Amino acid sequence: MIDERACLWVARLDRGLSAAERAALESWLAADGRHRGALLRAQAAMSLLDRGRALSGGEAEPEAGAGAGAIARPDRRAALRLGGGALAASLVAALGWRAWPRGRRITTAIGEIRHLPLDDGSVAVVNSGSRLVVAFRPERRAIALARGEAWFQVAHNRARPFVVRAGDAEIEAVGTAFDVRRDGDATEVTVTEGVVRITAPGAAPRLLAAGDQARIGADGVAIAALAPGASDRRLAWREGRIVLDDTSLAAAAAEFNRYHDDQLVVDERLAARRVVGWFQTDDLEGFARAGAAMVGGRVDRVPGGWRIVPKNSSPG
Repeated sequence: MIDERACLWVARLDRGLSAAERAALESWLAADGRHRGALLRAQAAMSLLDRGRALSGGEAEPEAGAGAGAIARPDRRAALRLGGGALAASLVAALGWRAWPRGRRITTAIGEIRHLPLDDGSVAVVNSGSRLVVAFRPERRAIALARGEAWFQVAHNRARPFVVRAGDAEIEAVGTAFDVRRDGDATEVTVTEGVVRITAPGAAPRLLAAGDQARIGADGVAIAALAPGASDRRLAWREGRIVLDDTSLAAAAAEFNRYHDDQLVVDERLAARRVVGWFQTDDLEGFARAGAAMVGGRVDRVPGGWRIVPKNSSPG
């Protein structure tokens, strides 16, 4: 049964997919137009199970970790596996689709990059260590980005605005593609297609077109036009890559550290030196050795990661 298979996929999504499983899911979704709807119904059922548990006084679930929503307890995953299509269909029929948009929590683990279809036909690509809540209603498609980064390819629908809230900023699109990144207390928006409107406290609404980037912080809104190809390099993480183009070693290390529990530390004497290259996000040690070679340093293994120091400096 399609619904039973969809519930199995939701249970797997909830604990996190391997690369092979993610490819298998994409193939399953592409094989039959009914599969995507079945998956959405099963995800709705999971959301409603969470809501029912909360209303009955159950414990709050942890927010850390990977999954299509918040991390699930084993009993919830078991209910999805055993209940199959009947569970999804009965819950959605009984409580109505409008209960679903109350909030689908999506959390990615460190090093995880997730491609997610949204139920309006849009697509989100969620970067490492991110947390967001999707709450779609008939009149408005709302997403709250609590931390991290996500790129959105938005399905066109002028009657139903697509709005991302990040900190105090709101980014609204109709049919476009854009990236939102929380960077400390600031928000960075990069537009790759179409136009978005940004709204921030103390500033008039501003429009950004493809190739524009805005940084929204306590000191206001700063907008710049990116050089040709810069947005593609900046967003190479969507394919699991980091592209460095005359980047300081310190900034490059900080970017790699977003994807790893182990961390790369750069000696301050080398921090401002420039590096270039194309790397995989999961190859921290490879970048450390290549970066050290570019700046005349060496790599030392230290507790919790690596350290790049001048080649002739004393160990430790």
